Amino acid sequence: MQLERVKADDLVAGDRVLWDLHDENGKLLIPKGKIVGNAALLERLLAMGLYADELELFRTRGDSRDARQRALQKAAQVPLSTVGVLMAARRKLDALMQQLDRTLAARLIGERVGEMADQVMSACEADADVAIAMVLLRQEGKYAVRHMVNAAVVAALVCRSLGKPAAEMRSIVSAALTMNVGMIEFQEQLKEQTGPLSAAQRARLERHPMMGADMLREGGINDPIWLTAVEQHHECIDGSGYPDELYGAEVGEAARIVSLADLFCARVTPRAYRTAVASNVALKGILLERGKSIDETIAAHFIRTVGIFPPGMLVRLANGEVGVVTRTGDKVNTPQVKSILTADGQRLMLAVARDTAQGEFAIRETVDPKQLATFVNMEAIWGRRRLTEAEAVGLSR
Repeated sequence: MQLERVKADDLVAGDRVLWDLHDENGKLLIPKGKIVGNAALLERLLAMGLYADELELFRTRGDSRDARQRALQKAAQVPLSTVGVLMAARRKLDALMQQLDRTLAARLIGERVGEMADQVMSACEADADVAIAMVLLRQEGKYAVRHMVNAAVVAALVCRSLGKPAAEMRSIVSAALTMNVGMIEFQEQLKEQTGPLSAAQRARLERHPMMGADMLREGGINDPIWLTAVEQHHECIDGSGYPDELYGAEVGEAARIVSLADLFCARVTPRAYRTAVASNVALKGILLERGKSIDETIAAHFIRTVGIFPPGMLVRLANGEVGVVTRTGDKVNTPQVKSILTADGQRLMLAVARDTAQGEFAIRETVDPKQLATFVNMEAIWGRRRLTEAEAVGLSR
C-alpha cells in the first residue's frame, strides 16, 4: 500500500473519515468511518501528519469535497451555475492532467473524464448560450486544459444539434477533453513560442494524437469512439491532416466533430505569435473550408448552433456603445445584446438590453476582448440562472 499525506481540506471535524488514516510509519491512527468531532485535535493530527492509501485517497478525494460543497449549496439554496460547472471542470481536468505520470491517475482517467464529460453536457443542456460565451469570455488559466474543456463544450453542442444519443455524445465529449493528453506541457510551450516550429517540434506535434490514444489505452480506455476521435482529431477529409493523411470516409464522424471544435476554439484564443481572431471571422473561415478540410454537415450544424454572432462576442453598436451578444435574435444579424460600456468607454452601472434591429443600436463592428480593459461579469449579463438537480446530474457522481 502506497501512502499519501492527507491535506487539511480533505477532512472536516464532525464528518466521517473516508479512509483508514495512518501516521508516517504506516501505523493505523483513525479507522475508516470514525467521526473526529474535536476540531483542535484534528488540527494537531494534521500538523503531525496523517496518511491514507494513495489510490483510495485519489478515488474519493474529489467526491468528498464535492459532497461537502453540495451540502453547503443545498443549505444555502444556491446550486451551481453553468459558469461554475465549467470552471470546476477546468480545475478538475487540470488536476488530473498533472497527475497522469502516476500509475494511479492513469488507472482512474476513464472514470474521472467520464464525470467531467457528464458535467460539460449538463452545463450545455442547462444554458447553451452561456456555455458558448465561456469559450470567448473566460480565457484565463492554463491554456492546454482550458482549450480541451472549451472544445468539449463545442463538441457537446454540435452533438446535440446532430441528435446524437447520450452515450455517443459522452464518448465524443470525453475525446475532446483528452484530445491533447499526449502534449499538455508541450502545448503550453508552443503557446508562448513566437518563431516557427523546428523539425523536431513538428515531428513531436504530429505524434501527439497517437501518443494520447496510447496513454488512454494504458489507462484502461477501450471505447472505440473515444480512442479513434483522439487518434484522428487532426485528420482532414481532404487528406491534408496528420498523422496518417486520411481521406474522406477514413476520418470518423466523431473525429470530425472534435476537429472542428478544436479548430474554432484555437482560432478565437490569442497566442504569443498571433492575436485571436474574432469569432465571426473564425466562423467565416469554417464556412469557407466546409466540404474541403471540414465536414460540410457538421459545419452546418456548428454554424446553426453558435450563429454568426455567437453569445459572448463583444460588439460596438451604431451609437458607440460596447455590448455583449447574449442570445440569438429574430434574424441572424440582429442578436440580443446588452451594452456594458458607454460610447466614451465608461462602464455602465447595469448592463442595458439593446434591440439591434433598431438603427441606433445596429451592430457596427466586433471588438477584440484584449482591447477591452474591463472584466465581463457573466452573471450580470445572463442573470443568475442555475442548474436544477436534474440538469446537474453529472455533479452527483
